[in-house]
Amino acid sequence: MIKIKFETFTKTLEKLENTSSQNEMVDILAETFKNLGEDEIGEVCYLVLGEIGPGYEDVNLGLSEKTVQSAISLASGYDKAHVGEEIRNIGDIGEVASKMLKDSEKKFKRLLDEHKDPSVNDIYKGFRKIAFASGKGSQKVKIETLASMLLDADDMGRRYIARYANGKMRLGIGDMTVLNGLSVSFFGSKKEKKELEHAYNISSDIGLIARTLSSRGLQGVKEIKISLNRPIKAMLAQRVSEFQDIREKIKSRDIAAEEKFDGERIQAHKDGNNIKLFSRRLTDITDQFPDLIEHIQKYVKVEKAILDGEAMAYDFQEELFGSFQILMQRRRKYGIKEYRKKIPVRYMLFDVLYVDEESFMHKSYPERREKLETIVEGSKYISLANRRVSSDLDDIDDFFQECITKNLEGIVCKSCAEDSYYKAGGREWTWIKWKKEYLSELSDTLDLVIVGAFAGRGRRSGTYGALLCAAYNSDEDVFQTVCKLGTGFSDEQLANLPKTLEDAKVDKSPARVTVTKEMSPDFWFTPKYVVEVLGSEITKSPVHTCNWNESEKQGLALRFPRFIRWREEKSPEQATSSNEILQMYER
Repeated sequence: MIKIKFETFTKTLEKLENTSSQNEMVDILAETFKNLGEDEIGEVCYLVLGEIGPGYEDVNLGLSEKTVQSAISLASGYDKAHVGEEIRNIGDIGEVASKMLKDSEKKFKRLLDEHKDPSVNDIYKGFRKIAFASGKGSQKVKIETLASMLLDADDMGRRYIARYANGKMRLGIGDMTVLNGLSVSFFGSKKEKKELEHAYNISSDIGLIARTLSSRGLQGVKEIKISLNRPIKAMLAQRVSEFQDIREKIKSRDIAAEEKFDGERIQAHKDGNNIKLFSRRLTDITDQFPDLIEHIQKYVKVEKAILDGEAMAYDFQEELFGSFQILMQRRRKYGIKEYRKKIPVRYMLFDVLYVDEESFMHKSYPERREKLETIVEGSKYISLANRRVSSDLDDIDDFFQECITKNLEGIVCKSCAEDSYYKAGGREWTWIKWKKEYLSELSDTLDLVIVGAFAGRGRRSGTYGALLCAAYNSDEDVFQTVCKLGTGFSDEQLANLPKTLEDAKVDKSPARVTVTKEMSPDFWFTPKYVVEVLGSEITKSPVHTCNWNESEKQGLALRFPRFIRWREEKSPEQATSSNEILQMYER
C-alpha cells in the first residue's frame, strides 16, 4: 500500500491550524482518516496531538531549542548565531526553518535535487529515532537526524517538523477531537464516539483505537480489554452544595464514606516484581517514587494487579499527613534519593481494578473493596483508606469531622449498590466528594484552564494583569470562559506568568475555545495549564460562555475568583466541567 506523503499530511496540518471551528476541525480529521491504512492511521493520530506514541510511554524527544537551532544550522549551512537571530526576529521556529533552508537552496542544490519526498511514516520513524537516541554521541545523532528530516521535506513540511521538534505544534487538538474525527470518518457521525471513548479510557492509547478500528471495525474496538502497563483513566467524583444532597443522589441504603486525600493520585500496575506508577494525567512517574515500588512489591500479595490510590507526604513521627505542596517536591528528575528521605510518602489505597488476569471494573464497590482488603498487607507505608459504612448521614458527618482533624481534605461518599461499578474517565453520582471548603462562605474551589491573558498596567506593567480561565464542556469538546483571574498571586508568581505560560502562547483564539467579543483577551493560550480557583458564587453573565444560553445571551461566571495553586497533575480535559458549574449554580 502506498504510504501517505508527509507533504500531503502537512496540508491537513495547515487546514487545522487555520480553522477556528471545532466542528470543522473534526471534519478535516475525518476526511484525512478516510485515506489512511492501518499502519499509518495510528501515527497520524499521535502526530496531530504533538506526540510520538501514547502518553504513558513517557517517550520524549529530548530536544532543547538550542538543539533544534543546531539542526537548522546544519541543514541550512548558516551558523547558529544567525539562526538564533532569525528566531528572535521572526519568533516562529518553524517559519525560520522553512525560510533559511529556502534561502540556502543554491548552496544545497544537489541535495535538494535528491529530495526524498518522505512519507508520514518516514517522519514518524525519524522522531522515534531521535527520542530513543541515548548514551555517548546521542546529541550528535539527534541533530543529524533532525537536519536530515528538514532537508528531505518541502517548505511547509520543514515548518511543522521544526515546530514539532521544539514542542510547539499548538494545533489546539485534544483526544476527544480525534475520537470525534474517527467516529465521523468510519460511521458518518459522532454517534459511535462513546464506544471509542470507553476503549480509550481503559487503554489510554489513541493510536491503538485507530489501528483497531481500521483493521477490525467497531467490534474490535469493543473487544479491547484493560491490560497491565496501560493506565486506565481515573474515575472522578461529583460534588454537591448541601450535605443532605448526598443521601438524595446515592440511592443505596448504605453509603461508604472514605477519607479524601490532598496528594497525588497514583495508579499502580504490578506484574510480579515489575511495578509501574502512573499519574492522574496517565504519565509514567515510576522513577520518582522508588519507595512506593518497594512497598508494593512487599505488601501487595498477588502476582498481578492494578491499584488505585493516593500518595501522601507523611510525617511518621507525628503521624500526620502533609500538604500537596510538600508532596510535589517529590516530582523531580534529580535528587530523588535525598527527597525520598526528606519527604517520605504513604500510599493510601481505595480501589482495585484488576487482579491476576481478572478485571474488577464491572464488579460493585463492596466487591472491589473486599478484594482489596484480601490482597494488601497493611503497613505504615501502604494502607487502605479508612472508611465508615452507614445509612445514617449524621454518622457520616461524624466521620467527616474526624477526617478534618487529621488534616485531610474531607471524605468521598461511595454507593454500595450492585451497579456501583468503576467507570473509567467518568464523573459519576456513585462517588460524591465533600470537602472542608464546602463549610466556608466561599463554597468549593474550581479547577480552571488558562486560555488567555490581559496586559498588565501600572504596577503589573510588563506582565499579565489577569488571566482568562475556562471550564471544559465535554459534550461539545470545547473550553468555555468563566472568569478573569487577577488576585491571589504572589509578586513572584505574577512576575513569572509570561515565562510560565510561554510554551502555550498562540497568535489567535484556539479552535476549541469559545469567547465573547467583550471578553477577548490581549494574549491567547492553547488549553494546557490548569489552576485551582476559589470564588464566592456562580452568577449569570453576558460576557462569559460557560453554559451559554443563546436566547438569554448569557452564560455563567465565577464571582471574585482568587488563585489558590497550580494543578500540574491535571490535564485540561480533567478541569471542572461546565456541567458541574451549572449544578453548582442551580443549587
